[in-house]
Amino acid sequence: MKIKTVLIGCGKAGLLHELDPLRGKPASLIGGLLKYKDYCELVGAVDLELERAEKIKEFFSEAETFTDYKLALNKLKPDVVIIATWTATHKKIFNYCLNNGVKGIILEKPVGISLKEAKGMLRNWKKKKIPVVVNHERRWEPRYLFMKEMIASKELGPLRTVYGKVLLGAVPAKYEQLVYDIEGGGTLLHDGTHLIDLINFYFKRIKIKDAHINMGKVIDKTSNLILLANNKIPIHIEVGGQRGYFEFSLTFEFAYGVIKVGNGIFEWYESEKSSLYSGYRDLKRKDFPHERLKKYKTTGFSGPFYEIKKAFENNTYETESSLKDGVKAMEIIDKILRFK
Repeated sequence: MKIKTVLIGCGKAGLLHELDPLRGKPASLIGGLLKYKDYCELVGAVDLELERAEKIKEFFSEAETFTDYKLALNKLKPDVVIIATWTATHKKIFNYCLNNGVKGIILEKPVGISLKEAKGMLRNWKKKKIPVVVNHERRWEPRYLFMKEMIASKELGPLRTVYGKVLLGAVPAKYEQLVYDIEGGGTLLHDGTHLIDLINFYFKRIKIKDAHINMGKVIDKTSNLILLANNKIPIHIEVGGQRGYFEFSLTFEFAYGVIKVGNGIFEWYESEKSSLYSGYRDLKRKDFPHERLKKYKTTGFSGPFYEIKKAFENNTYETESSLKDGVKAMEIIDKILRFK
């Protein structure tokens, strides 16, 4: 018997990225669901724009489409709901699902528009614990899983420093209030949450040592941060940057090598005897060891469905990238924005 699933929100993360011919697949939550179509059956899709919801039929021709999520849930009675709507709507949809028989939830990041709201959702979840997975999709991407292993193994020596970037264009001033209203914040909350979550994924203890926030009228434009992981590893982060391009990357500097991974970025360097200076060592670029990634069976957007399947099969509510993890990322972001 397949798990009945409903998608609420057919925007970029929910569906539309899957239609982008340039993106590697899966590129959306629907793409991730397709990887588990033998386990999950999409029975419905919801969007305020019915025409957009209808695009789901390119992948699931029998799925019913709706503009009202309550109508969809009451009629179809799904086991799992995917919430991929504007952040400002997460709380009400999430709580409705908890109170109306849904057995599992996949929630697009960030959890809510504020830490207060996210903590309220967590309190409600604790009364009716079901598997909830927050879609910080890089947790399941093989390169980022590999980096967790590299930190632990010390194959290139102890990790010394980390540099993280999430760079993209600034929101025009006339749209700042709209972005704040529907997303709860600027680039740090909406895009930087992936970077902060990965840092939580890699390290147990995170301290904020310094934070410089360039604010617009109501939302952040650029954040330059220094964090300290496990009381010893400095992490330098820039989020926003007002750039004319997009870059998501993490650079890990070990004692005897450097690895950089990100969107379209695979770089590996090792320390070798210098060809330029006697008695010195240089970094030499090597081929990225793609063959070592094959052991990881998940991909970014398929990861949440892997977690839901595992939780159902093991009769547990515990998941990777849980609601608690999503709230933890928001706690750090909230502290950064309040840092003085």
